[in-house]
Amino acid sequence: MNSGSESSRAMVIKKRFFVAVFVMAGVALMLALGVSWMDSRKRQTEQQSVFESLPRSRDDEYVSSNRCQACHPAEHATWHRTFHRTMTQPALPELVAGKFDDTTILSDGLIYRVFKKGEKFFAEMPDPEEMMYAVQGGKLTPLKAIRRVEREVVMTTGSHHYQTYWVKGADKYGNLLQTLPLIYLIEDQRWIPREVAFMKAPGESGRMISQWNHHCINCHSTGGNPGLQANSKEGSFATAVGELGISCEACHGPGEEHIKANRNPLRRYTLHRDAGETDDTIVNPEKLDHQRSSQICGQCHGVYIRNENFGMKFATEGVQYRPGEDINEKRYYITHPTENSTPLEWEEYRKNPKFFAERWWEDGTILAGGREYSGLSQSACYTRGEISCLSCHSMHDSNPVDQLNHIGNSQQACVQCHNEPAYTTNISSHTHHAPESTGSECMNCHMPHTSYALFSAIRNHQIKSPDIRASAKYGVPNACNLCHLDKSLEWTSRAMTRNYGTAPVDLTAEQKEISAALLWILKGHAAQRVIAAWHTGWEPARQASGSDWLAPFQARLLADPYGVVRYVAGDNLRKLDGFEKFPFDFIAPEEKLRASAEKAVLQWKDRAAPTRTGGEILINPDGSIMEERVQKLLQERDNRPVNIKE
Repeated sequence: MNSGSESSRAMVIKKRFFVAVFVMAGVALMLALGVSWMDSRKRQTEQQSVFESLPRSRDDEYVSSNRCQACHPAEHATWHRTFHRTMTQPALPELVAGKFDDTTILSDGLIYRVFKKGEKFFAEMPDPEEMMYAVQGGKLTPLKAIRRVEREVVMTTGSHHYQTYWVKGADKYGNLLQTLPLIYLIEDQRWIPREVAFMKAPGESGRMISQWNHHCINCHSTGGNPGLQANSKEGSFATAVGELGISCEACHGPGEEHIKANRNPLRRYTLHRDAGETDDTIVNPEKLDHQRSSQICGQCHGVYIRNENFGMKFATEGVQYRPGEDINEKRYYITHPTENSTPLEWEEYRKNPKFFAERWWEDGTILAGGREYSGLSQSACYTRGEISCLSCHSMHDSNPVDQLNHIGNSQQACVQCHNEPAYTTNISSHTHHAPESTGSECMNCHMPHTSYALFSAIRNHQIKSPDIRASAKYGVPNACNLCHLDKSLEWTSRAMTRNYGTAPVDLTAEQKEISAALLWILKGHAAQRVIAAWHTGWEPARQASGSDWLAPFQARLLADPYGVVRYVAGDNLRKLDGFEKFPFDFIAPEEKLRASAEKAVLQWKDRAAPTRTGGEILINPDGSIMEERVQKLLQERDNRPVNIKE
C-alpha cells in the first residue's frame, strides 16, 4: 500500500512539474513573441524612410517572387541564392557590404563622407541635383562651390564583386535616386572612387553621375517603370517596379494570370499529370525555341535601342517586352559593321564611331562584358545552329558564379552539337594539342577571354576561330597569343597555316619578332593592355608560356594612367611566383605608382635568371631585360582614349 501511495504521489508531483514547466515555457514564449513583435515593429519604423524612398511596387500584372515560392519552393530557393536576385536591394544593415564608418573618399577632386545614424546609412556630398545640372551644362557654377548636403543611402546595386549605392533625390523629383560616386570592393574591403572602377579615359570631360530611375532600372529590376511624369514642371518620377533585382517574372513573365488560373487544384493536377503540357499562363524559357529563349537574356545582355514610340512608352509606362515575345518587334539590336556590311550600315557607324568603340573591338567582336547576347546572336552556332543561353547556363541548376549548368564549363557543352570524331574521340587531330591539355578545350580557342568587365577578362560569346588577320590589322587579341604569351603573331600565323590551311598574314617587323602579348602590354591601347595583363595570371597561359619572365613587363602597368589597368596588373602580378605579397595600392598618388613599378622590376632583377630568354620576350641570353627596346615600345604606346560601356 505504502509503495503504491508513494508511486501515486510521485505521479501527481511529476504531472504538476510538467504542467508548471509547460506554463512557464508558454509564458516565456509569449514574452519572447511580444519582444520579437515589438522589435519587429521598431525595425519596421526605422526602415520606413528607406522603403518610402524606393520605387513602389507595381499594382498591375506583376506579383513578385514571394507569390511564386508557395508552389515552386525548389525553384525559388535556387534562384534566391543567385547574384541576379541581389542585383538591387534596399539599403538595410544586413544587405549593405560597405563600411559606413565615417570614412572620407575623394572622387574626381570632390569630397564624400559616408557614415551611419543608428541603422541608417548616409553620405555627406555635393548636392547631386546641382551636380547633374552643372555637369550637363545647365549653369557654370564651379563644382567645388556646390552646396554640400546630407542624403540618406536607400538602395544598393551589386553583391558579388563590388557594391554601389543610391541616395534619395530631392523631394520635388518624386522617388528619384541618384548615384553615390563611390564603389565598395567586397573582396578588398575598401572604398574607391567610381571613376577608377570602370574603363574610363583619364581627363575626359563628364563625371560619372547616374540616375537610377530611367537608366539602371532597365536591367537592375524586374518590370521597371520609370514613371516619368511628362506633365510635371520639375520632370519628377513616380517610379515603380515589379521587384527590385532580377526575379522570377523577369524570365517567366508577369505572374498574375498564372496565379489566378492555378488556384484551381484540378488544373494544377492536370498540368502535373501531363508532364508535356505547357501552361499557357506563364513562360518557361526551356520550352521556347533557341532564339526566343535567348532573347529573354538579351533583354539585358545586349546592345539595343528601342524601336520608335517604345522609348517614350518605357519612360512613362514601363518595360514593354514580355518573355516569349519576339523582342525584335520592340527593340533594334545594333551590330558592328563588318567588311561584308552595306554602305548604309557603315554610314551609321561613321555617324557615331565612339558608340561602337565603347562596345566592340574594331573587327566587330564584342569588347564590353555584359553584352553576351549581342555576341552569341552573331555566331554561326546561333544563326545556323540552335545554341541558346540555356545550352550552357541555368538559373536553377548552377553555381551562382557565372550561372553555368553541369556541362557549361566542359567539352560537353560543345560536343552536344559537334559530335564528330575530330571533336570527341580524336580531338588532337583538330586541336593539335594533347587531348587532356587546356589547349584542347573548345572554349579556350573559340571563346577566349577578350571581353572586359568588373576588373576581369571575360569569355567572348561570339564563338569563332582565332583570327590572326584581325590581330595584325586591328590589334584584337586572339586565343593563341593569349595562351602562348611568349610567342609572336608570326609564330601563330605559321601555326594556323600549317594546321588549318589559313592564308599567311602580312605582318610588321615588330609583329614578326616580338611576343604579341608584350606588344599589347607595352605598346597597346588600354583595352589591349588590360586583357593581356589579366592573362599573365591565367593558369593555362602560365603553363603554356612559363611565368618567371613576365613580372618586369607586367610591372610597367602599375603606373598606367587607367585605374582598371593598374588594378588588373597588380592583382595578376601577385599570382606570379615571388610576388604573392607585393604591396601595391592602385589608387595611390602618381609618384607612388611609379615607385611601385620600379620596385617590382628591381625585385625581379634580384631573382635567379628566368628559364626563358630571347628576342621574342625581350630578354637577353644572360637574363637581362632589353631595356632600350622596352622603352621604345613604351614611348610609342597607343594613347587613344578608351571607354568601355560594361
